[in-house]
Amino acid sequence: MKRNFILRLMIAVLAGLFPVSLAYGQPSDPPASAGFRDVPPTHWAYEAIQTGVERGYINGFPDGTFRPNDPVSAAQFIKMAFLSLTDDSMGFVWWSEKYLNMVPEWFRRNLNNDTTSFEEGTPWYKNYIDTAKNNGFIHDEFDGRFEEPITREQAAKFISSLDSTFRGQHVREYSMLADAQLFKDFDRVDFYLQESVGDVALRGIMVGNNGYFNPKGTITRAEAAKICLLLMDDSRRAKVNVSLDGVPYSIVPNPSYGGTLVFIFANEEMKRVYDEMYSRLKDYPGATYADVDGLTYFENEQLRDESVRAFYFMDIENWKVRDDFGISFSGNVYGLGVATAEGRLERASGELKHFLSLIFEKEAESVYRLIESAVLKARRGENETVKQTVEGRQIVLVSHGDALNIGISAYRDQKETEG
Repeated sequence: MKRNFILRLMIAVLAGLFPVSLAYGQPSDPPASAGFRDVPPTHWAYEAIQTGVERGYINGFPDGTFRPNDPVSAAQFIKMAFLSLTDDSMGFVWWSEKYLNMVPEWFRRNLNNDTTSFEEGTPWYKNYIDTAKNNGFIHDEFDGRFEEPITREQAAKFISSLDSTFRGQHVREYSMLADAQLFKDFDRVDFYLQESVGDVALRGIMVGNNGYFNPKGTITRAEAAKICLLLMDDSRRAKVNVSLDGVPYSIVPNPSYGGTLVFIFANEEMKRVYDEMYSRLKDYPGATYADVDGLTYFENEQLRDESVRAFYFMDIENWKVRDDFGISFSGNVYGLGVATAEGRLERASGELKHFLSLIFEKEAESVYRLIESAVLKARRGENETVKQTVEGRQIVLVSHGDALNIGISAYRDQKETEG
């Protein structure tokens, strides 16, 4: 009897010295149904904490507390976020089928291959960190500091990368706009993290408090629980309002994730040209493909599907020019690719001429002849590089066998020169 009492006393003392932390997957004591004495039902994170405990990706301490205001380390936060998106339906812990099905086929294989495991290694966080690095969710920002508290801006970068894998990305310009509009302290965010802070706000996962993001503040245990709840259940996310008044934007297709997104152009002209060219896709004598910032034109659907698959699956062995031509609207330059194979420029000539007529007032035909000349030379095996300024726009044309790469500035700000 005395021995049993001493044994129980020793266990209690050891449990108090080595409490179950947020990062480890042991059951809480007391059980989840009993709740925590420092997290009453009125606590703002009560539901998030209870959900996390019930699903097993967070725990309390043996003394019946959760300690919601304690900070979490980078390693603990990364593990929590990962485990909130997993289950053990296959007999071991892996990405939940629900979330894997959100990932495009071409990336799902990479995600699985680059996931080390969700078991503890040596040190305990090794497998989680390896998985995060392999997938590009983090780089070297936490090296040597994985058990130090993670800041809100650091957490934003990780969550932005992780959630974009399952739900798609926002364009940088839109995220930066959101950061500047939503947070009065956006200028306190490290520059390379500003896009991520705006992105997680747009996602409704980390929306700050009273117009402040508090980027240098640490993530508490309660905040981590709430972030993970929103990460796994987007129906609970906050709605944020970002004004696009006066912003040159369009809602563009995002076929990889089966939806649309806001794309912000360098100026109103680029938006106008994109909208006009997009509206004409249905009339092209072949097949077309619209993907975020670009429009591509093909002879038929088979070539389009082969090209898309080769690109997304990075099928280098089957890489070749299958399209007639394509236009990119990213940045402040129109990027064009024109195939040199027989018949392709001829089929694309109508749309290419129309595009040029939208940006050149008088010289659209002469620019088309410049492109046509380069195509004909390339068909004879003659590659060339041409630089000219037409109507104040710089044009750079480089031919290399099966295609021409062409850049045309989106602003008329250059003096007329010949090259």
